[in-house]
Amino acid sequence: MKKIIWVALAVVMIGLIVGAFTYLYVFRKADISVASKKADIEIKASDLLKKFTDDESSANALFLDKVIVVDGLIDSITEDSTSVSVYLKNPEDIAGTQCGFDKTAIDKSMIKTGDIIRIKGICTGYLMDVVLNKCSIEK
Repeated sequence: MKKIIWVALAVVMIGLIVGAFTYLYVFRKADISVASKKADIEIKASDLLKKFTDDESSANALFLDKVIVVDGLIDSITEDSTSVSVYLKNPEDIAGTQCGFDKTAIDKSMIKTGDIIRIKGICTGYLMDVVLNKCSIEK
């Protein structure tokens, strides 16, 4: 009887270990750091917006899920508990490009409204603005 208990306990422990590894390496994907990735496309933020407003479906085919470097004028900077958003927009445009940063990936003291900046991020689509996520500032 004791042998059966030890075998059952060993099976449960092995199951827990396999379950933990499965969770960590299969279901919980690590964030991609775009800072070390090569950009697929370099474009001005206003040109990127124009491509999406002119023909969203072809722009999705070109830009969606690609690493993009955009140059643009900072219209606003907002912050919440975990992230910082930098909004690139020319004064004459109605919409712009929303660039989302993890709070640890950006030093807000280095940027201000009105600066021209170069940002690398992953294009996740077009809502009212073009959206880039997991961004980093390019030198």
